[in-house]
Amino acid sequence: MDFSKLAGLASGYAEARAIQAAVELRLFDALDQSRDAGGVAHMIKTDARATELLLDALSSIGLLSKSGAIYSLNETSATYLTVRSPKYLGGMISFDAATWGSWEKLAETVRTGKPARTPDMYQNGADDTERFISAMDSLVRARGDAELVVENFDLTGVETLIDVGSGPGTYPIHFCRKYASLKATIFDLPGTLRVTERFVRDAGLGDRIRLVAGDYRNDPIPGEYQTAFLSNIIHSEGEAVNAALMSKVYGVLRAGGRIVIKDHILDATHTQPGSGAVFSLLMLLTTEQGKCYSYSEVKDWLAAAGFKDVREIELPPPLTSSLVIGTK
Repeated sequence: MDFSKLAGLASGYAEARAIQAAVELRLFDALDQSRDAGGVAHMIKTDARATELLLDALSSIGLLSKSGAIYSLNETSATYLTVRSPKYLGGMISFDAATWGSWEKLAETVRTGKPARTPDMYQNGADDTERFISAMDSLVRARGDAELVVENFDLTGVETLIDVGSGPGTYPIHFCRKYASLKATIFDLPGTLRVTERFVRDAGLGDRIRLVAGDYRNDPIPGEYQTAFLSNIIHSEGEAVNAALMSKVYGVLRAGGRIVIKDHILDATHTQPGSGAVFSLLMLLTTEQGKCYSYSEVKDWLAAAGFKDVREIELPPPLTSSLVIGTK
């Protein structure tokens, strides 16, 4: 790694904070038509000089186009940074901004091994829950995760699916739209389901997606299913909780049923993909025992629970995650 790369990494928060501030200020939405800095400042009620500096910074990192004194959206910002876009990433960006206080405490967390915030799965306040769940929906829709999952895992013939820890329900909503015979159950915490209900209602799928409140750590999972889907769940938990969860899921699957785990799945060194290794630090800061795991670790939990024919499918870019699939 050369000096420029190292220096860029060490100061990378500057670009991140510029993007987060622009999203908070709705700056990109103010560029629904090209404007100069004064025009943008008038739209978003900010200081004109400060706004010009932010606009120039955003242009320099490739999120705006500038011609003379006029700023315009480019393809990236129009697609991912305007509220009207179906691929709006702003929910995830706002959540990342909210984790700033935790990242500030990383050195202390490494010293103590204790999380930087109460590991409450963002359930202690309605605003925190709304921000977190909306972020998950924003990320999945913007990146196209659900589309890539069904391209790599066929649900043809599956009529009953449970999504454990579904959050906004983005995956079962997409699955139900693609597979007309599928009915899904979402099993998640009560606070989360108050947000999930809105996503399901807005999708017009209340008759095909059932919401069941519960804590997968402590409560039994109700029903019997052909497929169980767990996306971005195992990285929030320690090994003992994950092993117990695999057994619990095994118990609600029909014979021949499959479990599908989507997550950052690391190699044997726990360093690749790099996004997963770095993401483990966020889990260190915000959970009790969470981190990203290797395929062999996940496979061992599944085998101990009774699953057979366990395999991994690496998902294509822009995803940096994999599917791990096992059969009862």
